[in-house]
Amino acid sequence: MSKKIEDKYKVLDHLEHVLHRPASYLGSNQPNTSNKYVLENGKMVLKKVTIIPSFLKIFDEIITNSVDEGKRKESKLNIIKVTIKNNKITIWDNGGIEVVIHKEYNKYVPEIIFGTLMSGSNYDDDDERIVAGTNGYGSKISNIFSKEFKISTCDGINQFTQVFANNMHKRSKPVIKANNKNHTEISYIPDYERFGLVGIDDDHFKMIEKRVYDLAACNTKLKIYFNGKLINFKSFEDYINCYVDNCFYETKKDKSWSIGIALSNNGFQQVSFANSTDTYDGGTHVDYVLNQIIVQMRDFFQKKHKIDIKPSELKNHMFLFLNSTIVNPSFSSQTKEKLITEIKDFGNTFEISNKLVNSILKSEIVNSILDWVQQKKTADDSKLQRDLNKKLSKIKVEKLIDAKGKNRSACSLGLYEGDCLHEDTNIRVIREGDIVDIPIKKVNTDDLVITHNNRISNIYALSKKIKYKSIIKIKDDEIICSKEHKWFIYDVVMNKFYFEKTKNIDKHKHKLVKNYLAFTSALLIIDSIDLYNIKLSSGEMIVTNPEHKFAIYDKENNIFELKSTSEIDPNIHFLVNTFKL
Repeated sequence: MSKKIEDKYKVLDHLEHVLHRPASYLGSNQPNTSNKYVLENGKMVLKKVTIIPSFLKIFDEIITNSVDEGKRKESKLNIIKVTIKNNKITIWDNGGIEVVIHKEYNKYVPEIIFGTLMSGSNYDDDDERIVAGTNGYGSKISNIFSKEFKISTCDGINQFTQVFANNMHKRSKPVIKANNKNHTEISYIPDYERFGLVGIDDDHFKMIEKRVYDLAACNTKLKIYFNGKLINFKSFEDYINCYVDNCFYETKKDKSWSIGIALSNNGFQQVSFANSTDTYDGGTHVDYVLNQIIVQMRDFFQKKHKIDIKPSELKNHMFLFLNSTIVNPSFSSQTKEKLITEIKDFGNTFEISNKLVNSILKSEIVNSILDWVQQKKTADDSKLQRDLNKKLSKIKVEKLIDAKGKNRSACSLGLYEGDCLHEDTNIRVIREGDIVDIPIKKVNTDDLVITHNNRISNIYALSKKIKYKSIIKIKDDEIICSKEHKWFIYDVVMNKFYFEKTKNIDKHKHKLVKNYLAFTSALLIIDSIDLYNIKLSSGEMIVTNPEHKFAIYDKENNIFELKSTSEIDPNIHFLVNTFKL
């Protein structure tokens, strides 16, 4: 049966629309279970909580009114008290709202602020606002989702009191009396049923408490109390210390920007605020400061460690804390979880100092990134070897088909490049996970070969033995190879390392670096250096002098070069074991 036109199309007044569509004004009205930071024994710890975001939002709308008022230049408000008792929430401050009748609307100003939708004091777009409220919903939404909502405020001359009930459908007549004690107090009992709650459970209590601590950290000039206890943060850095034991911190002189960077072992993390609003989804302010650090870090790794690391990969090792002040801020939604103001419109600037960046570059953050790079390289190498083994297991060397026969269309011409070796030449291969040195005539196509440039390659096929061979004699050994085989050599005349064919090797000026890095005997591990004496891990001691230079391999920069004893670093250098021909 089709619906009647009257049932299908409805016109709701503004208040009823808010009640029927709370998500449009407050965010999600459904339970959300996730890990959130909460306060335990003076520390912020991650804990799994189940919360109703919209319920927390109605608290935030009230308390940010007090905080925003405290930011105004002419305001004397400097104390805020939050009390939760018997499922009633009370926010008190020592400010005060003008208790006068607005001539245009014929209502007292407090009633307009808390009981009239689309009202507010932040509508002049020519003003430079550093408060969060912008659109006239705010505390009225909190009133609408309350069973009882009581206002008490005094401007130093008169006190205004009014009580709303039944989701703002009912309101008492304002009571005005003389009083000289400035204050504004909002006490309300939420309509718990609309949030699927029966009262304030532990998870919601913890999240409200955490929000009060956030505000105290972002506004250290305010004295903020929670259930009678003063929250004593002298700086935003004190707040950061609730999360981590060590961080690198700096703040702009006017406190409009404060930033802390710490090591993260759980991917990129951030705790950020824009004008005291908890931007738990980050935004342009987070990108603004983080990108300044990332650019310099990336340049550092490229120059010092010869590696290019993606910005997202660098971020994964950092925990960012940020408290910022943005002029006329814009957020992604009414719930304000993400700042979207363009950087050019921030109204101020902040440049990360070289001192902070240099501190980060000397910290455990860099070591964590280097460890990750090494782990990634090991994982990539293992994956490459697994992939090669899979491919090799499927390779079969087919019997060659005569290209002059009838089945020419089934023939292919293959051009192959490989090392030209004699059948008796020993090469190093990986066979069934073991590394072995064997004559080339015993190599199988299932083997992986370690080539002269230290790469792992698979052997696809073997040619016939080479008829013409050369023998290179070194101390206690000889190497059989072809005349065209290229060797990595050190030229004592040119003072260079390069590749040279066997037939061009000159024993008077060339020293052989035995098969580059393929043979472990090519590199000697340095245990320590005492003045000009080098002790090898084998126990052998090499006595040198200041003028003596050694051929070394630099594992960080992957290069061979000559260095004097005083320039050698045992942590990154190997001695090259050259063989006189």
